[in-house]
Amino acid sequence: MKNDKKRLPRLRKTSLVFTAALGLIMGMGLVPANSAVTPITFVTPAYLPGTVKAFNDAVADWNKANPNTPVKLIPGDWGNLGDQLTTQFAAGTSPDVIHFSSIDILNFAARGYLHDLSSSFRGIKKNISDGGWQASSYKAKLYGVPVIDQPYVVFVNLDLFKKAGIEVPKTSLNWDELAVLAKKLTTSTTYGLATGLVRPATITTIVGSNFGAKYFVGYTSGRAKIRITSAELEFPTRMHKMVYEDKSIDPLMLTVSAGGSLTNFVAGKSAMLLMGSYAAADLDVAARDKGFNWSVMPILKGSAGAMQAAGPQTFSISTQSKVKKDAARFINFMMQDEYLVPIALGDGLVPMTKTAMKAAVEAKKGSPGWQQIFADGDNFAVPNFTYVPEFNKWKTSVLLPALQRFMQNRISQSELRKTVVDGWQTLR
Repeated sequence: MKNDKKRLPRLRKTSLVFTAALGLIMGMGLVPANSAVTPITFVTPAYLPGTVKAFNDAVADWNKANPNTPVKLIPGDWGNLGDQLTTQFAAGTSPDVIHFSSIDILNFAARGYLHDLSSSFRGIKKNISDGGWQASSYKAKLYGVPVIDQPYVVFVNLDLFKKAGIEVPKTSLNWDELAVLAKKLTTSTTYGLATGLVRPATITTIVGSNFGAKYFVGYTSGRAKIRITSAELEFPTRMHKMVYEDKSIDPLMLTVSAGGSLTNFVAGKSAMLLMGSYAAADLDVAARDKGFNWSVMPILKGSAGAMQAAGPQTFSISTQSKVKKDAARFINFMMQDEYLVPIALGDGLVPMTKTAMKAAVEAKKGSPGWQQIFADGDNFAVPNFTYVPEFNKWKTSVLLPALQRFMQNRISQSELRKTVVDGWQTLR
């Protein structure tokens, strides 16, 4: 889901990083000039250097072992890959293997564009949590193999906690307790919590599961009906209160993205950061280069427990592919621990297989923050909106601008509810 981000799949890219990654992907997409080979085309929106290197290494190993079916990588972009694939499916030119997000691939599956993977991946089903498996399935058929996902967690500045004489919680807090803690950590120079609120739709829908938010009902029988109750409004309402009443969130957060809130956190302007787990990769760099001392609190508990919506990145196969068996072999190859763990760590996300998770825990055994992120890796539930084809369009064109106006204190909670409901009714 990095976007709004993701990780859902995440969208925090810069032109320089993307350009550099693009160059690496283009380089590793080369195949031998041999008329006998049948390349497997593979589109991926990966762009972070660590993830790109992981793909580079894995593809190089595959191509060395499979000279007659080499993989040719095609660079994608989280921002427009959906439109790119829609055009390619219509033209009959889609890539064989597709790296994308579960919500997006299920929309393509419903339209008949993706190959049923159920029989090809029974062997690894027991190695993947039910939440990840179900989030990648449509009408009991698997259309995307879940690869990596991200929980939203609370990062902590250990030095600021120590300065305030406050211990980092070792057990899950509820949201009321988080608000109290944020107020205690707010000083004349430091805010208790940072979280990017300029594009709050994705975090609202993902964290909404923490409060039992459903958003839609009736999605299994015709067009879904929208349902907006206090549960669906719980997260933005709490953030609104922390900005305007508690004053424990800097109003600057209303104008910055997740990346901006991360910069604020590393600069020591906030004691805690609510963000996707992918921030851990950047915090490792800050720890190495700046001595930044960080960790992670256990995942927050809402009225529905410590659950968040699952939105894994996935590998799928196009129904138009002429090399489906080889494509399935390649995906199985990529799902091995030795390749899946570097992909996950490069993106700062958690691997979706149980064995890769254990290997990732071992790889990061010296980092308490990473250990906590991995410990939260099974706290994923399948959200209703996964199966609503129009969800992304509604989230982007209706929910996002309505939440922005609410967070900017331009509309009330009741106006927010009416706006998102009416917007769904008129969406075509």
